[in-house]
Formats: sequence, C-alpha cells, structure tokens
Amino acid sequence: MSSRDVIALVGDIREAAHRFIAQELNARGLAGLAPSHGAILSALFRDVEIRMTDLAARIRRDKSTVTVLVRKLERHGYVEKLRDPDDSRGVRVRLAARGRALEPVVREISDALLERTYRGFTTEEKEALIASLGAILRNWRGG
Repeated sequence: MSSRDVIALVGDIREAAHRFIAQELNARGLAGLAPSHGAILSALFRDVEIRMTDLAARIRRDKSTVTVLVRKLERHGYVEKLRDPDDSRGVRVRLAARGRALEPVVREISDALLERTYRGFTTEEKEALIASLGAILRNWRGG
C-alpha cells in the first residue's frame, strides 16, 4: 500500500464496518435495522427528545436522509415523532420503549466494532490515527 491509497482504504474500512454491523444486527434478530440507524439511535440514547434539524446536524447527515431513516425506525416502533411545541412546522423525535430496549445491544455491537478496529493498537497508535484522520477531515472541510 502507498500513501496514494488513503481514500480507497477509508472506503474499504467503512464498507467492512457496515458489513460487520449488519451481520451483528441480523445475528440478534434485528434485520429491520441498518448500520445507518446506529448514529440516530446513539444520539437518542443521549437525549430524551431532539428536533429533527438538530439530529441531522449532530449525525452530520442532511435532513432528507435523516427523515427517511427516522421514518423507517418509526415504522418498526423504535422511535416516535411529535410536533415541536416551540415551532409548529418543526418535528421532534424520541425513542419509544422498543428503541430504548436496544441501547445495550447497540452498545455491545459498538464495543465489538471498536475492539475489532483497534485490535493490536497501542494507546499512542490510536491517538495518532485519530489525529491523522481528523487532519484529513479538516482538509476536506477547508479548515
């Protein structure tokens, strides 16, 4: 591998991670969930209720993408949408009881994903990797 392969490597890692998450979800009988739902669920584990626009910003996705993902989670009974009392055009989303019950499963999958990702890394190597990837992202964001 050469330094010219960086974007391909990042893409391959993302694909492998998504495949791992999908397999873990399927193994737990959660075939209706997709890896892309994880960011939404994780955000909702931290906040009781959040505006859709704030959720989109938090998970760094456009609002239309988040709307589609939330709609699927709602169909499966994991989240509930409600009118924003502060903005008649706004929508808030919160976990339903079924979604809250996913928290230990999502954390378990996340822990397994990180264990696989960092297997054999020292703390210093992890920190250097995060710093390097952060620098690459800042370059792309023009910073």
